[in-house]
Parts: sequence; C-alpha cells; structure tokens
Amino acid sequence: MPTSEASKKDSHATVVRIVDGDTIVADVSGAETTIRLLNIDTPETKDPNEPVQCLGPEATEYMKSLLAPGDKIDLEYDVQRLDPYGRTLAGVYKNDSLVNADIAAAGLGVAVLYQPNERFYAEVKAAEQAAQNAEEGLFSPSIDCTVPALVDQASAALEALEETDPESSAEAGTALAVVAAAVVAGKAKKTAFKALGAVEGGVASAVWAARKAKYLPRFDAALDRAAAMESKLAKTEAALTKSEREARAAKKAAAEAKEKSAAERKATAKRQAAAKKAAQHQRMVKKPYVAPKKTYPAPVQTRKPKSSGGSYSGYTGPRCYAPGGKTWKPCG
Repeated sequence: MPTSEASKKDSHATVVRIVDGDTIVADVSGAETTIRLLNIDTPETKDPNEPVQCLGPEATEYMKSLLAPGDKIDLEYDVQRLDPYGRTLAGVYKNDSLVNADIAAAGLGVAVLYQPNERFYAEVKAAEQAAQNAEEGLFSPSIDCTVPALVDQASAALEALEETDPESSAEAGTALAVVAAAVVAGKAKKTAFKALGAVEGGVASAVWAARKAKYLPRFDAALDRAAAMESKLAKTEAALTKSEREARAAKKAAAEAKEKSAAERKATAKRQAAAKKAAQHQRMVKKPYVAPKKTYPAPVQTRKPKSSGGSYSGYTGPRCYAPGGKTWKPCG
C-alpha cells in the first residue's frame, strides 16, 4: 500500500494510456509521464528488434483491464527514479492493490530484480510463484507458445516414437530415418532450452529457470530413449543389409549352378545325339547296300504228258513251237 510518500505531489497520477504489459503513460502533476512498473517484466510487443513474444498481447490486454484512461492511481518509488531510457520507475497502486503484482499473479509477467531497486520484488515474486503453482499464463503447458508447452511438445514428440521390429533393411531404414530426424529435432530443442538458461533477463529465460526442474527430466528421458532406438535401428539395418546381401549372393550362386547344370545337360544331350548320328553313319559305311538279284523261276511241270493215242509212236499231243520252229512245248 502507499506509504507516507503518498503525500508528495508526484505520488498521485491519472492514467492516460497503456503502452504494454508493464508500461503506461500517466498524467503526473500535469505532465504526461511514461511509467515503467518496477520489479515486473512482461513479454515484449513494442521492441522493433524483437518479434512479439508469447502472451505479450495478452499481457497488454490484461493491463488494459486493470487500468483504463482516466483511472486514478498512486505511485511509489524506490532508490532509482528513472531507467536508462528516461522512464519513471514506480510501483503502481489502484485501490490499494499493487498492479505490478497483479500482473504476475495472472501469469503474464515475471519478477525481476535490478539493484538497487528491490522494494516491490518480494510481493511480485510471491505473486509469480502462485501463478507457477496454478500453471497460469506463461507457466501453462496448455498454451502452445509457452516454455512449458514447448518442452511438453518436444517430450511428447519423442515419446510418440514407436518401437519397431523391422523384417527388411528397407523397413529398418525407413524407421531409422524417422527416429533419427526426431533425435536431431530433440537435440536442437535441448540446445534452445539451454540457450534460454544462458540468457540473462527476459521473460522466457525466467520461466525456464523456474520450471526446468519440473519439465527437463521428462524431456531428457524421452531424448535418451529415442537415441537408444536410433542406435538399435542402425545396428538392425546393418545386420539385415548383410543378411540380404548374403541371401542374394546365395540365390545368385544357386541360379548360376542351375544354369550351369542345364547347360551341361544340354551339352551332354548334344554330344549323345552327335555320337548316335556318327554311329549310324559308320554302320552305313561298313555295310553298303546290295540290291537283291532278280531271278526267273523255271516253269514247274505239274502233270505228266498223257498218251494221245495217236497214230504214231511217241506222240504226245499237239505241239506249240517257239518262233523259228526249233523248239516247242506241248500245247494246252
């Protein structure tokens, strides 16, 4: 709550407009003054050199829900009154509520300590811790852009990798490519998470520092499992490749042996046919063909000449003479 400093003329102000989640413009003693809320940092939306950060617009809208133009506010200060950019550093109260802490309680900002200004840090840090415990805003794993969600998503992607038992080198190669890509992506994510831890200041860095003990063990376990799967699949692919190569070689040898056997059988059959043909030719040479002799069979006399009973001795009946009249044979 405001202290005795509230009696000072610059402890009261009127809101003019909202700049972003941790900066406003207010009328202080008749002058428009840029007020940077102490010990709270919200995601960037106005930095020309940086993209709009996760929940930056939401933090701005939340600030607008807390403070509207014309609202009366009270300002309290710490050791340093101005930052390097000339903005006034203050704790902003509305109706006795510290707006700096209200933003942290909604999970839309983190507590920051820039010495020597630490007056509001404890209250803002307690509000941030409450948001962490409730997983609100920047600490919510259900809001896609937050650090917890990014770590959860990276862990889930690795955990989704299924153990396989490939039966061929092609299947092993396909599975290996999927797992290897996931491992590369996982390692890149881990590098990015480590980089968050190496950055001093910044909302995402603060969220990571606050939540890595909760989320990192799960991610590391998932990454280790994926790396083991990658190693196993690489060995399986090599073994299957060797086995398939040997099987192809054996099949080729069997085919060549079969082809050789067929060729030998063909050659043997050819030789046997040639030998048979040669033998037939040889037999024809040794036993030349002799045409059978033509013979005229003598006429067979089937009956004895009968006595004709002619008028002279030795008559045998009519005679048939051959041409020339020198030879004859009985007629009939």
